[in-house]
Amino acid sequence: MTLRAPDSAEQTGETVQILPRLQAPTGDDETNHRIANSLQLLSAMVSAEGHGIVDPAALAALDNTRRRIMAIARVHRLLCRTSDAAAVSLAAYLVELGTDLDETYASSLTGRRVCISTEDVFVAPDAAVSVGIIVSEIVTNACKYAYACDVAGEVRIGLSAETPVRCQVVVEDRGCGGVLNGRVDTPGLGSRLVEMMVARLGGDFVWEDASPGTRFVLRMPTRRDGSEDVVSNP
Repeated sequence: MTLRAPDSAEQTGETVQILPRLQAPTGDDETNHRIANSLQLLSAMVSAEGHGIVDPAALAALDNTRRRIMAIARVHRLLCRTSDAAAVSLAAYLVELGTDLDETYASSLTGRRVCISTEDVFVAPDAAVSVGIIVSEIVTNACKYAYACDVAGEVRIGLSAETPVRCQVVVEDRGCGGVLNGRVDTPGLGSRLVEMMVARLGGDFVWEDASPGTRFVLRMPTRRDGSEDVVSNP
């Protein structure tokens, strides 16, 4: 939309653009939109499979599968809203993920909450997926087991830039968990997924005693403000 300018511009026939022209969706936008929709449909199908199932272990497995699918879908939705298909804001992604986890596990009866504190950090889309799966696994485990069911408590997600090419992701609680020899006893697929995703990122992690509670610290390559090369292992 354009508006003819007054005074001198009127005399010269110049026009002033007061609204930016809308750009048609790019091929990448359309692809990410379709992938996100397909993953959301798959998530809904997994949820539907849970109807009528009474086995708690089976229901938990389906819920974990749905949550992991949505962690991937969320990256593709974020890519639809960014101009750089090679990088996404890890801060924006973790805020969306943390908000979703808070809505899932927050309870007015127990006061369970998920809190997020971030700095601007940019990573490759597949790196964001790996971080999302890691954070989702750790937060879910903390929300379920860090506190007694009738005890209020927070699970905190933090993102900070250590250097222009490295960042740190922290998940911590103030619950009753403990650390033995730098590890937390959380056997199962979730723990194996965390180790696989950290290796995929080319990063490292450590469990720390938060006294009280437990702290998970992930350090990984990254890029700041879109200026550094994205580091992501295949």
